[in-house]
Amino acid sequence: MIRTAHAYTIIITGGHTGLGLAASRHILTNATNVQLVWASRSGAMARQTALDMAPDRITVLHLDLAKLADVQQFVASVTTLIEAGTLPPLGAVVCNAGVQFAGGLHQTTEGIEETFGVNHLAHFLLVNLLLSHLLPTGQVVVVSSGTHFNAPRIWQSALFGMPAPQYLGAAALARGAVPAHMNPVGNKANQFRYTTSKLCNLLFMYELDRRLRAAGSQITVTAFDPGLMPGTGLARSNSPVERWAWNYVLPILRLFDGVNSVDTSGRNLARLATDPAMPSVSGQYVEGTTVVPSSVLSRRPELWSDLWAESQKLIELNTMPHVPTAKPTMQ
Repeated sequence: MIRTAHAYTIIITGGHTGLGLAASRHILTNATNVQLVWASRSGAMARQTALDMAPDRITVLHLDLAKLADVQQFVASVTTLIEAGTLPPLGAVVCNAGVQFAGGLHQTTEGIEETFGVNHLAHFLLVNLLLSHLLPTGQVVVVSSGTHFNAPRIWQSALFGMPAPQYLGAAALARGAVPAHMNPVGNKANQFRYTTSKLCNLLFMYELDRRLRAAGSQITVTAFDPGLMPGTGLARSNSPVERWAWNYVLPILRLFDGVNSVDTSGRNLARLATDPAMPSVSGQYVEGTTVVPSSVLSRRPELWSDLWAESQKLIELNTMPHVPTAKPTMQ
């Protein structure tokens, strides 16, 4: 956690909409020493939202997470602003943006399956390139999801038939691989890709924490589960009927545990990213405001290290800042 009254910068991917926007509102209200950087591919929309909201406290920089070259350019831009003193030092990186598709096979500019590419790989690159620029007491927050559990563990997943995630290896996931019984261009396949990408968020978080602790770093890294949030833009690729139900019918489920409004989840995410009263935790899965065990599958150290190594190969980061490897230990 950040323990300073001095001004600092928080980067939020997808900060101009949905969960990111709600978190931004709470951060700006409750942490007056914070400057926000919104990493967004929707430049005009984000700039207008920032102008309407707090133009003196929000900087909008272009970042399309489906293009790894954009990640490198974004890091160059934001670090230039920080080094020039235009922005205060970097205190936190919130990996919030994500995608989920309906039918079809979608690919990034580099030919990587887009759900895996955006939800995991681009954020993996972004965080690693920014680590050396973080304050010594800075933090990384990775937005994951309760769908990373097997479907019976989370009632929402069972209700919507979300397939349980499986770690098939980063190279296979990058090709869009799905279990043999699934139609690779069907809706279930894309749901599987989404839940598995959320599992990868946990595997990445645990391995990063292990490496930071081995290096003696005080930087913290946590995974955040916002709960089910009907009404967000996550269903934007679904059919018109599905989008209508998501926006106007499913919000009634907020009466049940684990289903939140965007504002509630935004407040929880903002608290995790900024509140000095929050316990200093790292390598933990935070559900709302509570640290809880993540899935058994997510706590397998051999998967952490495999995803890390294979992700490095996929983005050819031979010059990626080195974070020493710790011996595998169970969380």
